[in-house]
Amino acid sequence: MPPYFIFSICFLITFTTVPLVIAIANNSGAIANPGKRHIHSDPTPKFGGIAIAASVLMVSPFIFSVDMVIGSYLASASIMLILGIFDDVKGATWRTKLIFSLIATSIMIFGADVWIKDIGNLLGTGNIHLGVWGIPLTFFAVFGIINAINLIDGLNGLACGLTSIAFLSFAILASISGNDTVFFLSIANLGATLGLFKYNYPKARIFMGDSGSLYLGFSLAMLSIMITQGPVAVDPMLPVIILGIPIIDTLRVMGVRMKNKKHPFRADKTHLHHLMIRSGIPLSRVVKTIWLLAAFMSFLAFALNTSESWLMFIIFVITAAFIGVFIENLRIIKTSASKK
Repeated sequence: MPPYFIFSICFLITFTTVPLVIAIANNSGAIANPGKRHIHSDPTPKFGGIAIAASVLMVSPFIFSVDMVIGSYLASASIMLILGIFDDVKGATWRTKLIFSLIATSIMIFGADVWIKDIGNLLGTGNIHLGVWGIPLTFFAVFGIINAINLIDGLNGLACGLTSIAFLSFAILASISGNDTVFFLSIANLGATLGLFKYNYPKARIFMGDSGSLYLGFSLAMLSIMITQGPVAVDPMLPVIILGIPIIDTLRVMGVRMKNKKHPFRADKTHLHHLMIRSGIPLSRVVKTIWLLAAFMSFLAFALNTSESWLMFIIFVITAAFIGVFIENLRIIKTSASKK
């Protein structure tokens, strides 16, 4: 099946089912009301992720012969979607999210043999093979990426655009390396995510909700592992760089919370987009700036595609430091403005 056809079908399924999903969200109480941590001013339905996930889950059996990898992905992604729907309607604690993430990840590890076995030449002494220690690292990494996407989903179109950039980047990497499974899954997810875009930006008629962010975060985590492990693989640092903005933001926020003796999973307004808004940057410019940062990280990954892991890691750390300086300047701007 041609890639443009897969993209178009997934795009159209999402785009045409969103009005139905909006009605379902309104009837089930999956509504994001203004106030607390929310920036929007009108009650908005949250089930956008259902339309995204449904299109990929429906189309995938027609793209692939359903082997253990695809079957495990469809099953585990469905689990994350169900968790997200429950969270959108009733709310789920971080412990519940952790348990469901462990279950979904276990399906991929033990059902499809998809886990982190090799982390590349990070020390400059040859590839580091983890053996059985790769299994707990896989659980940690998947839950981390799920949370990174979940936490950055705070403004109209922000997570939708950021994940679309990541899926496009994975599709290009997979095309270059000849990984057909990752290529077609990336194209399907890209089409499905962009199908929501018009409803989500600039004024949101629907949010992707946790049904979207948990599903998309899990999918990006699995694609990262699939494309870096096995016989057809790229360097393990490349997905880390591509997903650098949500990863850096999440690590920074968690570090600040623990430094201030707060629970690392307790929601607050210390994320990059919150700081940019409070420093006086208009909402639309905040979203576009973070998209540009995400696109820059993807270009950086492609520029470093043939480099050694240790060099990629050093450049990633330097880039993260520059982003940290940018964020610290936002804090200083906010402090100066409040004094005035």
